[in-house]
Amino acid sequence: MIFRRRSEADASLLTYRSILIPISGAVADEDALRLAALLLEDREGSAICLNVIEVPFGRALDETDSTAVAFSHDVVGKAEEFLKGRAITVRTGVVQARAAGPAIVDEAVESHIDLIIMGLPYKKRFGGAWDAGRTVPYVMRNSKAPVWCLRSATEDLAHSP
Repeated sequence: MIFRRRSEADASLLTYRSILIPISGAVADEDALRLAALLLEDREGSAICLNVIEVPFGRALDETDSTAVAFSHDVVGKAEEFLKGRAITVRTGVVQARAAGPAIVDEAVESHIDLIIMGLPYKKRFGGAWDAGRTVPYVMRNSKAPVWCLRSATEDLAHSP
């Protein structure tokens, strides 16, 4: 076993060069963006901010919903502005898919992502139990890259039945 003094510790432990931040427009996105900015600050690296428009099975996948597209462009535009304001190279994307989870994992693979940082809103399902939804668990199960999940702060307590 090797013991090191704090000053000799390996500084490369948290060195990520490419970070994917799925953006949904929730308050939890802000924490994910701040963490990505902290990790990429003063380093050579880049971020991808991705918004996924989930298209119901009753509609054609290539059918455009102008309201959803406008919202998506607004959301990724604000994220891009935030990161560029911190001198971080950023690319944005909006994709349409049946489910957000597979679209996020596919983007991470195609872009050779080192880390995914996801914000998770605090929400309860009917009955009062805390619910992580379906996207975050899917990405955590299927991503090759590490996934960091930041749950929003809350005053509420979840009590499982």
